[in-house]
Amino acid sequence: MNDDIQEVRTMLAPANPVPRGSMAGSAQDGTGRAARARIMASGSPTRARTWTARVVVAGGLAVAIAGGTTVAQNLGGADENGRRNPGVPAFLAGPVANAEQALGRAAFEARRRPFTAPRPDQWAYVQTEYRRVGNPEKQGVFTSESRPKKVVDSLWTRADGKMMASLEGGKLELSPTGGAMPPQDYATLSKLPRDPDALLAWARKASRGGETGQFSILGSVLADSVLPPAQEAAIYQALAKTPGVTLDKQAVDLRGRPALSLSLPAEGWLRQEVLLDPSTFAYRGHRTLVTEDHTDQGMTYKKGTVESQSVRLASGIVDRPGQRPTVDKPAA
Repeated sequence: MNDDIQEVRTMLAPANPVPRGSMAGSAQDGTGRAARARIMASGSPTRARTWTARVVVAGGLAVAIAGGTTVAQNLGGADENGRRNPGVPAFLAGPVANAEQALGRAAFEARRRPFTAPRPDQWAYVQTEYRRVGNPEKQGVFTSESRPKKVVDSLWTRADGKMMASLEGGKLELSPTGGAMPPQDYATLSKLPRDPDALLAWARKASRGGETGQFSILGSVLADSVLPPAQEAAIYQALAKTPGVTLDKQAVDLRGRPALSLSLPAEGWLRQEVLLDPSTFAYRGHRTLVTEDHTDQGMTYKKGTVESQSVRLASGIVDRPGQRPTVDKPAA
């Protein structure tokens, strides 16, 4: 038991060897930023939106080499250096009672999943299904009965941060990455703080907001990225430190499956939710619920409307843009 306790303490308090301000990728590439903005404006509804507290979160990430590509896994037994991870200590194996316990368990499980870091010339692939009611081009009144628009978004980001690719009208479009915020490329993500307090400070500065801004930007990192286990675990720990986050154990995801919902009020009329798998504690998706009637940009949202939601369909590391992991198929 003492060994188990020490292992958990070590997991919960990792050192951060990365110097402050050391961000890789193409963040200083002005041409890249402009190109990425163009792609984002025509891509998924979440990318086209202004920076608000509306979180878009999908899929807990973990990857393992298989047949020349790297594919998503739920559980595993080795760290990024190939060392075997211990099993879940008995005192972490039972049901969770609150948000802090759920997110702590998610952090623990993230560190246990097998992972192999990508080469600089490989690409992170993320496919997400989004559903959203309302947009500035279609004004009106939206209720719980409104039919949401469905978008399946496929995105490839080169691990060294130099290029990105997306499917536009069935055609693969490549462009310089442009140094997005939040970052999506592995080179930059791997240099984010591993300490949850330092990560919260980074998120606070990046979002220029309070708790809702921190929650949103950390959720967006999870939504669009293939993360190293240490950074993924730190995100869960940072979310657990965010005041006001609550747990709903009766939630369901976009496909109607049971889920754990970690939620936070936002903007006075929304509740942003991060959804976890109740068995593996991996990220499933997000949901944004209207909690008060609200009019925004000519659109009126009625209380109880699901403004947006998403589910991660596939993710992994591949060798070229347009390629998909070998197990690339929608979740059941």
